[in-house]
Amino acid sequence: MVVWIVCIVLLILCNALWIGLARFTVFGRRQTMEESWNWEFEHCPDCRDLAREDFTDYTVTAEDGYELHCSYYPAKQPSNLYVILVHGYTDTRWGMLKYLQFYRDMNIHCILYDQRGHGENVKAPCTYSLKEQTYLKAVYEDSLQRFGAHIRLGIHGESLGGATVLGSMQYHLPVEFYVDDCGFAEIIPVLKVGLGMMHLPKFLVYGASLWCKICFGFFFGEARPIQYVGDNTVPLLIMHGAKDDFILPEHSKRVFEITGGYKELHLFDGASHAESAIVCPKEYKQVLEHFLQTIHFLDEKSGVDA
Repeated sequence: MVVWIVCIVLLILCNALWIGLARFTVFGRRQTMEESWNWEFEHCPDCRDLAREDFTDYTVTAEDGYELHCSYYPAKQPSNLYVILVHGYTDTRWGMLKYLQFYRDMNIHCILYDQRGHGENVKAPCTYSLKEQTYLKAVYEDSLQRFGAHIRLGIHGESLGGATVLGSMQYHLPVEFYVDDCGFAEIIPVLKVGLGMMHLPKFLVYGASLWCKICFGFFFGEARPIQYVGDNTVPLLIMHGAKDDFILPEHSKRVFEITGGYKELHLFDGASHAESAIVCPKEYKQVLEHFLQTIHFLDEKSGVDA
């Protein structure tokens, strides 16, 4: 009898732990808009001349009725070049200001938006690209309607945003380029790293995944954006910090090996997770600009600010 009681107690405790991990994984603390803005200003000196009034705010309603908060930053001169910037987990659309500075110098209009459950959006669980990729598609479609079907458009994502970009390849959007900065190929290895950082056994991810399916509708193992990149034909620039110990550079190397079309892979020495543009800004800008010139997104008529 005692053994059975002990087993039941252990089972209850394990399930409580798994439920807690599942909830923590999809509802981790999110940054406020102010925290995100201030972080960018502190770590990105070239962002400090940006002013809130320089942005035009609007919302996009996805097919399921979910409302996404967006901001538009215009190019310095008339241009038909646009980029959608997709932020990472726990961040807000202001987390992409570090990349906005590069695009504005190339006279490219920037569209920023809060990912599902982040920023000014209604609270919702993170599905690690599964639903997020459908909302990126909604922002893309709205951009064509809002700014004109004639625009030339690319998409640039960081971390979860990079994975969202990779996942959106399944829709074969007629964009001109993708940039994946430190996105993951699949989420389970990343979650195992996270468990290791918390000094918890990595196998706990599987019980948490089961409870995630029960409570939030998806298994962690379903979040595998790498499964959508094989037949990609859009030019893809993959960038990753060489010292990233959270989403390891191997994720980007795997994506690079599998994806089709024109592709480049650049690792930045000394940069940890999502730090490449902060630690190596000059190199980052050079790589990005060279890529856009190579694929002929930038040309003499693009109004590039030399």
